[in-house]
Amino acid sequence: MDTRQTSLIARYSARYSVRGGVGLVFLLLSLTFGLMVAHLTLQPVEMLSKQVQERMGDQDPEKVTAEVLDLLIEQAAPAVSWVLSKRETGDADTDEAEAEQADAWASYLLNDRPAMLSAIFLILLFGWPLIVAFGAFDLYAGDISSRQLRYQLLRADRGSIFFGRLFGTLITFLIVLVLLGLVVSVYMGAKLPLYGWGELLSWAFYGVTALAIVTLPYVALCAWISSSIGSSFASLTIVSLIIGGVPLLAMFARMTYEPASYISYLLPWGFQTRLFHNEPMQVVLACAGCGVQTALFGWLGYRKFTRRDL
Repeated sequence: MDTRQTSLIARYSARYSVRGGVGLVFLLLSLTFGLMVAHLTLQPVEMLSKQVQERMGDQDPEKVTAEVLDLLIEQAAPAVSWVLSKRETGDADTDEAEAEQADAWASYLLNDRPAMLSAIFLILLFGWPLIVAFGAFDLYAGDISSRQLRYQLLRADRGSIFFGRLFGTLITFLIVLVLLGLVVSVYMGAKLPLYGWGELLSWAFYGVTALAIVTLPYVALCAWISSSIGSSFASLTIVSLIIGGVPLLAMFARMTYEPASYISYLLPWGFQTRLFHNEPMQVVLACAGCGVQTALFGWLGYRKFTRRDL
C-alpha cells in the first residue's frame, strides 16, 4: 500500500462521493432523519408548554417550559433507566446493583446534561447504523461488477484503492455528522431556549464524536461485504440484513436462552450505548470494542479485496 496513492484516492472519494446520486440521497436522508428525531422529541415539550401557559395565564414562557421539561424528565427517568439497564435473571443483589447503576446513568443523561439532546442522540445512535448501511454499501461492489477497478489498478495497487475509498467514506461521514450535530443543536436551541449555547454545542460535539466512533465498525463491515459481492443491490440487501438482523436475532434468541443475548455483541449493538455512559471506564471499553471490530472487519475486507478477481 502506497501512502501517497491512498491519500489521493481518499481525498478524491471524499470530494466526489456526495456529488453522486447515492451520496446526495444519503446526505438528505441523514439530515431528514436527524431533524425528524429532534422534532418528535421536542414536540411533546412544546405542546404541553402551550397548554400549561394557556391554563395558567400570563406566565413567563421559559419558566413554564422549564417546569414542563422537569415534569417530563421525572416521568421519563424510570423508562430511560429501564432501557439502559442490562438486567439478568439471577442474584437479587446483582439486579439491585445494576438497577442503581442504570438510575445513575439515566440521571447523568437527563439531569447533568441537556436532557432532550441526550434523548435525541440516543435515538440517533440506534437509527444511524441503518443510515450508514445505505451510505457505504457500494464502496466497491458497483465497480467490481462493471470491471472499472481494472483501470485503476494500472496506476494504484489494491491496498491503496481499498483503504483510500474506506478513508474517503469515513471523512464524508464525519463531515455529515458534524453538519447533523450543528443542525440538531441549532434547531433545539431555537425551539427550546432553556440551555446555554455553550452547553448545547459541547454536548453536541460529544454526541457527534460518539456517533463517529460507532460509525467505524459499521463502515468497515460495509467495506467487507461490498468487496466480497460484485453487486450493489446484493451488497445493500446483505448489509441491511446483517445490521438490522443481529439485534433482532439476539432479542428473539434471548426469549429461549438467556445468554443468547450476547449475539448483539457481534456488532456494536451490544455496547454502543455505553459511549454515553457516566463512568469513563465504560466509555473507554465501548471505544475499544468499536476499535477491535473495525480492525477485524477492515482486515477481512482487505484480505478479500486483495485476493479476489477484479
